[in-house]
Amino acid sequence: MHNHKVEQNTSRVDMDVTKPWQAPIDHRVRQRAEQRVIKQLLQALLYENIIEFKYASADSSNDKALLDFTIKATDNVNYRDINYRAQGYIHYSFDIIRFNDFNVQRVVDGNACDAILEHVISDILLNIADASLKDSFIKELRHTLVNETQAQRLSPDLSMPNVPTPNVPTPNAPTPNAPVPIDVLTYEQFEGYLMAGHPYHPCFKSRIGFDLQDNYDYGPEFGQNIEVVWLAVKKELLVSNTALDIDTNEWIKNYVDTDNFAALNDMLKRILVTTNNQSVANEDEATNAYGLIPAHPWQWQKTLIVALQPLIDTQEVIYLGSTDAEYRSQQSIRSLSMLQADKAYLKLSMHLMNTSSTRILAKHTVMNAAVVTRWLNQLVAEDKTAQALQIAFLGETVGISLDHEVLQQRGYQHPHIYGGLGAIWRENVSQYLSTNQKAFPLNGVSYINRDGSVLIGPWIKKYSVEGWTAQLIKVTVAPILHLLFGHGIALECHAQNIVLVHEAGFPIKVLLKDLHDGVRYSPKHLTRQDLIPNFHSLPAAHAALNRGSFIETDDTDGIRDMTVACLFFVAFADIAIFMQTHYHYPETEFWQQVADCVTDYQTRHPEHQSRFELFDVFAKQTRIESLAKRRLFGDQVFPIKYINNPLAKIRVQTPC
Repeated sequence: MHNHKVEQNTSRVDMDVTKPWQAPIDHRVRQRAEQRVIKQLLQALLYENIIEFKYASADSSNDKALLDFTIKATDNVNYRDINYRAQGYIHYSFDIIRFNDFNVQRVVDGNACDAILEHVISDILLNIADASLKDSFIKELRHTLVNETQAQRLSPDLSMPNVPTPNVPTPNAPTPNAPVPIDVLTYEQFEGYLMAGHPYHPCFKSRIGFDLQDNYDYGPEFGQNIEVVWLAVKKELLVSNTALDIDTNEWIKNYVDTDNFAALNDMLKRILVTTNNQSVANEDEATNAYGLIPAHPWQWQKTLIVALQPLIDTQEVIYLGSTDAEYRSQQSIRSLSMLQADKAYLKLSMHLMNTSSTRILAKHTVMNAAVVTRWLNQLVAEDKTAQALQIAFLGETVGISLDHEVLQQRGYQHPHIYGGLGAIWRENVSQYLSTNQKAFPLNGVSYINRDGSVLIGPWIKKYSVEGWTAQLIKVTVAPILHLLFGHGIALECHAQNIVLVHEAGFPIKVLLKDLHDGVRYSPKHLTRQDLIPNFHSLPAAHAALNRGSFIETDDTDGIRDMTVACLFFVAFADIAIFMQTHYHYPETEFWQQVADCVTDYQTRHPEHQSRFELFDVFAKQTRIESLAKRRLFGDQVFPIKYINNPLAKIRVQTPC
């Protein structure tokens, strides 16, 4: 046991000028990062019809589909003629706009040079009428550029054999300058290795709240070990829920191990004795009045010390310090993997804004995590088709939260109390893996290594692009469609929420995760209405700030759209475009395979015919949230875009 600090207001030591995040900027790295931010920004502005643009054939003999895009801009200072030009494609997949590798050009009076973000801001963003939130959006873009530059410059080079990577056997270490072999890294290591972030959202790495030192300490790209801090909180201020037949306190004891649990309680006893200047008559009774809850160290330092100060003063909240456990952050930053093998993953509340959302954990979502897990597991356990499809979830088995409602009743209204202290434990992938099986984040399918090679290249070489892609689609589509058609449930299954299980690179099944706020259904359209759980209700104030945060709805098209948008638009479209770009595998062939799988499922399960029509995944159009529009205009505009569905163009009966 170490680092058990009693001090409540521990402050960070003075920054060392030799810290690696202060390394000189590599201008090639900076330009590459800047061009990515600019491209994703402009692609979103064009796709969501926020600004006007023109396009014409690039008249390339090698690629007739290549387009030249032109955006007319405004020079409010010198009143010159300014245009932005880029090359790219309008893809078959939902008509997504993607620029190619050529840099976006800023053309002033006929003279072209590489665009920079500040010019895009002044020429385009600042001239978007009625965009009341553009200042905060611009702040996110600037932070994204800085953070992406830092990541490209300073993240560990896992291609070098002398870089420590836990659980990577030394004999299998790659040669210098070669990418890490895909079969070497564990699932947990891939969560740090995949550093690209969101492929569509322009603020894909904004992390508002982090300074550069925070980003280096806690960003997943940098592979730094993290020690969570533990707080003792009076039990009347805590709520908890579990999907397990075990007391929450006992579960935490098993999680941190008996010795660390005893050490935390010993620290609590010593603090109570020391600060009260007298012996505690019954130490066990005194400590039993408290429950334990972990907090992210950044959240503790930046938010909780101030937000909880009145409760710290009255010893209703007591800082205990850390255990000997070390963690690494996953792609979502606030989800952590303990370095000790096979421990549950820990998701913590953070007042960090990333991809335009503040990453708190509201009380109702913490309490609903176990409810959703029990419900979905029961549905699968009593459904032979679901079992045959190997439907499985990384269950969110335990949740603990500060009860903000109790504090509000006492008149305490600090804005960071709501959702500011909460934890959810998610099952480890290892318990769903058989011998010779490994887990891999689905968004890694389209990942490009830093040397320019394709991460899944060895798998494609081994199984062929068509064979591997067909198997990926087969093991992914049928389980998620069965939840929709067989049960009337949509899950937020975008690429970061799907774990691919494979054997030597060959897809076997998928695991679905992040369930606590990612389920949608219509009660009257559920197959098993006898199993509808009692969810903890969404507070009105929360609903007002996030119109997309709800579980129950009467909008059956919305349930369909959640499945289509998350799985097909976000996850599969990126893979389809990737396969065409890097392997010349036509997007039409990809979506043909998807359509075949849908049709095959429907042929095999005619008992769900009414839901095939109710949740029509072949509908001509589907809806997605306009992420950039919402960040610019807020709720003063309708942030929904109707997009053309590639499955509507393809309806065949060939089984997958």
